[in-house]
Amino acid sequence: MPRLVASILVIVAVVTVNASPAMAQLARAPRPVSVEAAVRSGVVSGIVRDDLGQIVPGVAVSAIGTIQTQARTDATGSFNLSLVPGEYVLRATHTGYVSPYRALVRVGPSMHLKRNITIMKLPELPERRVLIASVGLTDPGATSPGAAEPPATGSLHAWYFRHLPRTILRDESGQQPRRTDLPHLPSFLDWALVEPVRVATSFFADTHFSGQVNVLTATAVSTTQGGLPDRDPRGIAYVAVGAPIGVHGDWRLRGALSTGGLASWVVLGEYEARDVQAHAFRLGMSYGAQRAVDDFGTAQLTTPGAGRAVASVFGHDRWRVQPGLEIDYGLRFDRYDYVAGQDFISPRIGFRLGIAPKTSFRGLVANSVVAPGADEFLPPPTSGPWLPPERTFASLVPEAPFRSERVRRYEAGVEHDLGAIGQPMVIGVRWFHEDSRDQLATMFGVNTSKAVGHYYVASPGSVRLDGWALRAAGNVTPLVKASVDYSISRARWAFGTEAADIARVMPSAVRAERERLHDVTSTLEALIPETSTRVSVAYRVNSAFTGQDGGEGLAAMFDGRFAVQLRQVLPLQTLGAGRIEFMVSVSNLFRDPQNAGSFYDELLTVRTPRRVLGGVQVRF
Repeated sequence: MPRLVASILVIVAVVTVNASPAMAQLARAPRPVSVEAAVRSGVVSGIVRDDLGQIVPGVAVSAIGTIQTQARTDATGSFNLSLVPGEYVLRATHTGYVSPYRALVRVGPSMHLKRNITIMKLPELPERRVLIASVGLTDPGATSPGAAEPPATGSLHAWYFRHLPRTILRDESGQQPRRTDLPHLPSFLDWALVEPVRVATSFFADTHFSGQVNVLTATAVSTTQGGLPDRDPRGIAYVAVGAPIGVHGDWRLRGALSTGGLASWVVLGEYEARDVQAHAFRLGMSYGAQRAVDDFGTAQLTTPGAGRAVASVFGHDRWRVQPGLEIDYGLRFDRYDYVAGQDFISPRIGFRLGIAPKTSFRGLVANSVVAPGADEFLPPPTSGPWLPPERTFASLVPEAPFRSERVRRYEAGVEHDLGAIGQPMVIGVRWFHEDSRDQLATMFGVNTSKAVGHYYVASPGSVRLDGWALRAAGNVTPLVKASVDYSISRARWAFGTEAADIARVMPSAVRAERERLHDVTSTLEALIPETSTRVSVAYRVNSAFTGQDGGEGLAAMFDGRFAVQLRQVLPLQTLGAGRIEFMVSVSNLFRDPQNAGSFYDELLTVRTPRRVLGGVQVRF
């Protein structure tokens, strides 16, 4: 009996040992699945409305990314998507509507995102009818288009001579023109006459164009001549038009023209891929020119017919190699017909590497070539109105040729995103080094007999700059976006041959051999939906700006520059989803803060006149 009991105990022990892992696994298995699903799932929800603010039920909202799923809006226009963590592209589609909405969202564990979508209802167009120029199809004996054709008789030349004398405009509903009592037109003639009309009609009817037409007036006010304005306000016409190319990108054309004693014009054509693509690239070409059509009274443009022109070809790409790694690179090729050497190449390459959740390391290497007057001819980095060349310029040193400024820049830093998806709030710190050869100085008011818009350029020498910068940028509220950049740096100068000439007329443009700089640049964009008003402000303060006034102000000093713009939607009826806006801006910033160039370009701009711009914009 003891031996039997012992055997039973051994068997029970063996079974228990073998069963314990399986039972434990069965006991533990269900819980991790539910916990993991609860932790890892995220939700994207929102409401779909049309351009009039009305809810739209039955809209298919798709999320394409880590997984692919779709949801339809209910009677209240609401949708709800449950997604595993990852990056997704949201799209909205509905019969009879068009939606340019393509949003990239990053869904995190247990995250709930709100995305409201606006789609536009397509107008109900009448049956498309094409007006075709036709030859010899008004013979009184013509039968109806539905009748059978008789056998073709006679030669082709005879057919032409018989019908050429009578030409009309015939109204068809898009069908191929036919005559039943005449020989069938050769296929080549069908293609040459009918197909181009069909293609043109389809292009303008089916393409979703967008853009703006601006009628603007610009003038400049001197800060040293008692606030006198420029000779006469200049009228400017600016037009921009673009359209999507499938779901991959958009093409755009921009152009502007001004008239008067100094006629000028600019034009730009570009293609930009959507940011949701692996390669979000931008390609374009631009051309700008100014020409004196009478005795404009400015150096180097005193002869009627004299002028300057600049052509540029550029390409830029943001390549998402993999999640957390992006490479940003580009190249710009410029040609200036008034600068020795004329052809300039400006490359750049940068990267962003994710090193932690919402934290990334960034680097940049750029080599920029900046010619005198480049800001007059090259397109701005933003999509705002691009004004044609407004000012004339000359070399401060008589007979001295124009020389370009060459800037080599290195940056490295860390950024962290504190905001939610779609509402970024980025803080960062970076180190930068800049080496500028033949640094340009821009001087207004040197010769008071010239127009307010005329300035002189020269180079005090070359400068090296090393420093650190702190940045905070993002959405303060859903309607307010702001940024603040503070930097501290040290500069070392090596003076050139033109430094003495500059010091005689503008001492503040020639600096101490070593100096320390403190700089604060801030921007603010605010939308007031109750009045359909949009305000944007840019302000830069630096401890070493050049003085704007005469006398003691000609020494380097603590000063600031500003740019303020106001856009107000007018309560006027427009076609479709267009709108009419009144725009006014005042600025004494000579260069756009986002332009590639030297840190000193704005600091060495002396006595900048205030530019006032206003007018009406029609957006469609």
